[in-house]
Amino acid sequence: MTYFPALILALFGLGVVIKNRQAVLMFMGVEILLAAANWTVLLAVDQHLINQHVAVFVLFGIVVAAAEATIGLSIVMRLAKRHKTIDVGRFSQLGDGRE
Repeated sequence: MTYFPALILALFGLGVVIKNRQAVLMFMGVEILLAAANWTVLLAVDQHLINQHVAVFVLFGIVVAAAEATIGLSIVMRLAKRHKTIDVGRFSQLGDGRE
C-alpha cells in the first residue's frame, strides 16, 4: 500500500503521454513518470533499509531530471516557435527548416 501513490502518479504520467499529441504535455508526462520512479526508489530505500547511499543517487537523479527538463523545454519551445505548432504529428523532421 505504500507504493500506491507512486503507482497512481506513474499511471497518470503514462496517460498524459499516451493521450496527448502536444509536445509540451507529452514532455510533462515524461517528467511525471521520472518523478514517480524517483519516489518509488526512495520508498524502497526507506522501507527495506537498503544501503543509504542509494538515496544520494536518487537525489542526483532528481537534479539530472531538472536539468533535462530545462533543456527539453527549451527544445520544445524552439520547435513551437519554428513550426508555429506544438503538435508532434506536424514535426516531420528536425532539420533546419530550409526545404
